[in-house]
Amino acid sequence: MSEEFEDEDQKLEAIHKRVGGWFDDFVKSPQYETLTEGQKDEAQQVVRFFAEYSYTYIGMVPGNWNPSGVTECCVEILPRKVSGDLPFFQAVAPVLSAFFNFLAEKGLLRNARALAGRVSRLDEEIVAQSQDERNWGMAKSFVMAAFKAGVDVTDEKALQKFTALQNQRLAAPQQAAPQPPPAPAYVPPAPPAPVRRSEPKVGRNDPCPCGSGKKFKKCCGH
Repeated sequence: MSEEFEDEDQKLEAIHKRVGGWFDDFVKSPQYETLTEGQKDEAQQVVRFFAEYSYTYIGMVPGNWNPSGVTECCVEILPRKVSGDLPFFQAVAPVLSAFFNFLAEKGLLRNARALAGRVSRLDEEIVAQSQDERNWGMAKSFVMAAFKAGVDVTDEKALQKFTALQNQRLAAPQQAAPQPPPAPAYVPPAPPAPVRRSEPKVGRNDPCPCGSGKKFKKCCGH
């Protein structure tokens, strides 16, 4: 591909034009006919996303596509960035493998056969990575949340409404965790009440009140 484009948008437009031309011929080829109907439905988006994201995030133009770059784009970048459903990711390896084989058959890309072999071995890994939410970027996580909520993400107003609701939810003060009741304040025990006698105090030399006839000091007061 010519390097005369200094503007990134122009370069990306040139990539889409070149790869789009290849794709137009691909859909008329025997390699395209090996795909299932479901894979054919996803084919254009798969090729477009691969061409765009391999350039945007790796810097690979079509003439420089290579096995390691294909692996990085298909296993890391597409699962992280593309908000596609499961059928899309199930189609990535079969579609790109058929597309690369077409390019090899037509002599349009020098190492296309090696690319086809590499991507065909990545099928299960691509699908697994795409379904693991830990691999998703923030934008994809948001869009997938909208999908799960039943929002039509192609409807701008619906998406804006969902965004506003999400922002309100995030801005709402978190409910404070219930606190245990405060411990009761320490109250010192009251001092014992003084013993009050209901009768006069018995003298030591007085008769003992027990009725023994002895002096108190010799009896109960001993």
